[in-house]
Amino acid sequence: MFFHQRGERKHGIMSDIPVDGSRCAGCAADCCRGFFSVALTPEEYALLQRLGARRLEFTLSGRFYLIIENGCEFLCEDRCGIYESRPTICRRFTCSDGDKPAAGR
Repeated sequence: MFFHQRGERKHGIMSDIPVDGSRCAGCAADCCRGFFSVALTPEEYALLQRLGARRLEFTLSGRFYLIIENGCEFLCEDRCGIYESRPTICRRFTCSDGDKPAAGR
């Protein structure tokens, strides 16, 4: 669970497959501000590096991350500036309002 800046409670849901993103249209990019980092594949890491990411992390354990604490660097006016190239974890994430999970998830 995470909280929107206005104190509204949201529930994050990680789908097994990418979701359609229809909830993103009316969202204030809560998930892009509500976590410390997102895990990346090596290919996603390389793509984000080519796209100019400055907050990438490669750990000694061989894991790749994009640090999004305090907001993802690719946010542009509450919208994903790399929506078509966003990482798989971003494609699989969705949220619901309040105490109810998103329908069909």
